[in-house]
Amino acid sequence: QNFTGISGVTQGVSIARVNADITLSDFESNVTDMLYDVERTYWDLYNAYRQLDSARINRKSGERTWREVKAKAVVGSKGGAAADEAQARQAYFERRAIEESALANIDSLEVSLRRMCGLPVNDGRIIRPADEPVTAEFIPDWNVSLAEALTRRVELRRQKWQIKSLDLQLIAARSLTHPQLNFTSSYQVNGFGDNLLSYNDGDGTTEQGLNSAYETLTQGNQTGWNLGLQLSMPIGFRQAHAQVRNIELRLAKSRELLSVQEEEVSYELANAFQELSTGWTNAQTNFNRRRAAEREVQAFDAEYKVGTKTLDLLLQAQARLAGAENAYYTSLVNYTKSISYISYRKGTLLDMNNIHLAEGQWTPQAYQEALRRAWARTYAVPGKLMKQKPEPYASPDVIGNTELMMSSPYDSGAPAAPGAEEPQPLPPSGETPVEGTPSEAAPTPEGEGEGAEGTVPGGTGNEGATSEGGAEGVPQLQAPPPPDSAGASPYGEGLENGAPSPADFQPPPASAGLPKLRE
Repeated sequence: QNFTGISGVTQGVSIARVNADITLSDFESNVTDMLYDVERTYWDLYNAYRQLDSARINRKSGERTWREVKAKAVVGSKGGAAADEAQARQAYFERRAIEESALANIDSLEVSLRRMCGLPVNDGRIIRPADEPVTAEFIPDWNVSLAEALTRRVELRRQKWQIKSLDLQLIAARSLTHPQLNFTSSYQVNGFGDNLLSYNDGDGTTEQGLNSAYETLTQGNQTGWNLGLQLSMPIGFRQAHAQVRNIELRLAKSRELLSVQEEEVSYELANAFQELSTGWTNAQTNFNRRRAAEREVQAFDAEYKVGTKTLDLLLQAQARLAGAENAYYTSLVNYTKSISYISYRKGTLLDMNNIHLAEGQWTPQAYQEALRRAWARTYAVPGKLMKQKPEPYASPDVIGNTELMMSSPYDSGAPAAPGAEEPQPLPPSGETPVEGTPSEAAPTPEGEGEGAEGTVPGGTGNEGATSEGGAEGVPQLQAPPPPDSAGASPYGEGLENGAPSPADFQPPPASAGLPKLRE
C-alpha cells in the first residue's frame, strides 16, 4: 500500500511550497546542463576551425612541394624522379582529403550548436567563434572551491528541500497517531406540506396548516439542531504508526543520500582539478612540440634543396608539423574547457556566464510585510538553542583536503638532461612562436589575444587566477560597480509607492518601535 496517500500527509501549503522549490531546482539543473553543453560545443567548433586551418596550411605545403618536384622532373634535374613526383602527388591528395574531412566536421558541429541554441538550421550565415582560448595558468584554491561546491550545487540544494518536505510530512504523520476528538454541530431548517406551493395553507386536519411546504419553511417552526463530541481512536493505531515508520525510513535514507552526494561532489571537484592541471601541462608540452616541428621542417627543407635529404623525409616532417599544430590547439581547447568544467562542478557556471534565475515581482504588501519582519528581527535576542534543519552539511567533518595532483614535470627539481631545452610559456592563441626569451615573444595585436591578460573569454571566468609568466599574465580583480545614485526602486517600475527603497532597510533606533503597516 502507498503510505504517502493514507491520510494526505503530503498535502498542505508548506509542503506545496517546498515541492515548488524542488521543481525550480530541477529547472535550474536543466538550464545548467544545457549551458555546459553549449559552451563545450562552442569550443569544439573553435577547435574544428583550427584543425581546418592546419589542414589547409598542410595541403598548401604539400601542393608547393609537388609543384617543385614536378618542375624538376620537367627539366630533368636532381630530385625530380618519377617516384619522387608520384610520392609528392599522393601526399598532396592525402592532405586534401584531410582538409575536406575537417570542413565536414565544422558543418556537423555548427548544426549541433544551432540545435542547442534554437537557431534555424540554415539562415544564410555561419557561426565562427570570436573568443580565444585561455593561455594563462589558472590556479583555483581547493578549500574555497570545495566550500562553493557544497553551497552552490543544485543537486545538494534539491536534496535538502526533499529532506525538508519529509520533515513536514513526518510532523503531519505523527499527529495522526493520537486519538481524534472533534466537536460537531448542525442546524436544520425543515418544511412540511401536502403541496409545494399553495395559496391556502389549511389542510383540514392540523391547526398549523401543512398544505404549503414553502410556507412552513419560511415560518421556521420546524427547525432542529444538535451539538456533540466525536471521538475516534483506532485500536493500536497500526496504520498511522506504519505510516510514521515509513516516512522515518525515507527521511533517514534522504539524509544518508545527502551525505553521499556531498562526498561525490568532492570527488568530482578533485577530478576537475586534475583535468585542469593535466590540460595546462599538455598545452605547454604541445607548444614546445610545435616549435620543434617547425624547426624540423625548416631544416629538412633546406637540406632537401641542396640534395642531402630525400623527399620522403621532408613530407614526413610536414605531416608531423600538422599533427603538432592540431595537438597544440586541441590541448589549448581542452584546458579552456577544464576551466569551465570546474565552474560546472562548483555550481557557479550560470554566474560565470552572467545568467540569473529569479521569480517575478511580488505585490507591494508582501515587501512591506517582509520589511516589517526584518525590522522585528533586529530587536531579537540570538537563541542559543536554535538549530538549523536540515543541517548545512551532512558530513560532520571536512570532506577532504588536497593539492594539485599533477604539476609540470619541469617543476620536480630534478636536473635537466644535457642540452635539454627549457619550456617556454604559451603565447596568445593564433600567434607564431619566435625564438628568444619569453619577454621577446611576438606582441599580441591590439584587440586580440585577450587570454594573455588572464581573462577567460566565453564566460568561463578565472577570478583569483594567477600566472607565472609575468605581470601581464596576472588578472586584476575589478571593483564592483557603485550603487545607483538615482535612487531607483530595486523592485522594478510601478512599485515606487508600494515597495521600500534600499535606504529603508537600515534598522531604526530602539526607541522608534516597530513600524506599522501602511494603510
